[in-house]
Amino acid sequence: MNAIPLDKQLLNRLQSIDEFELAGFVAREGLTGSGVTVLKGRTYFGSWRLTGGNLVWSHASANAQKHTEESVDGAIHYTAILVLKNLELDRDEKIAALARLAG
Repeated sequence: MNAIPLDKQLLNRLQSIDEFELAGFVAREGLTGSGVTVLKGRTYFGSWRLTGGNLVWSHASANAQKHTEESVDGAIHYTAILVLKNLELDRDEKIAALARLAG
């Protein structure tokens, strides 16, 4: 029996989290058929690649450092943190825009 690669496990797990999609994010198989591409709406947010038996995150921001996780659970946790931080930034920007309109 063949073990399911970590990137496929991660893709399956992210796709099973309804809140991930409700927050405006989508997980898809990478363009080469491996890895996991994460989109925010239709915009590239980042990707997970299987490298040397570990999952390695590459953020859409070119100056961001790569992040490595040894497990699917770790990658899910890290992805959730990134999504929550992004949602917080969006919220803060909307509040600031409303304050400018009111002020």
